[in-house]
Amino acid sequence: MNLTVQWMTGLGVALLVSGCGGSRSHARVDFSKMGPSINSKRYANLEKLAAKDLKCDAELTPTYLGENQYQMSGCDAAGTYELRCMMGQCSWVPDVKARAEFDLGCARAELATTRLDKHTAGVTGCGKRATYRLLGSRYSLSWVLNSQVSQDEAPPPPAPESTGDAAPF
Repeated sequence: MNLTVQWMTGLGVALLVSGCGGSRSHARVDFSKMGPSINSKRYANLEKLAAKDLKCDAELTPTYLGENQYQMSGCDAAGTYELRCMMGQCSWVPDVKARAEFDLGCARAELATTRLDKHTAGVTGCGKRATYRLLGSRYSLSWVLNSQVSQDEAPPPPAPESTGDAAPF
């Protein structure tokens, strides 16, 4: 029985090493142009995170934005992700728009983000705005609403135009 367990374990390892582990092929991704910290395992994790956020089963297109930030796009949606590493341990900062989409009740395409600092982002869209704080451990980061969702003030109505027919004094 011990021999059977060893054989099955060996077969499983062989399948994973040979590429039959169910992961997508990354042959079209040139890692040399994707920043210093990316590798195939980290890219596979990014692809899974982005596919979930963007609700997209199609192949995603990566774009390296610099400073370990990546844009993933597909299915008429895009998200921005950041790879943060400390002492060789890395994790992905998810796209804040995934959370803001729900809180603001606004489509992802209509949202705009502003990084306020390393741990805070502002999101505006559909006449609303909110602030988010990045919380979690090194391995599990998520954006949390850090303010009330506020309604942007509408611009004042335009002043009525004068017709020039005013009565003289």
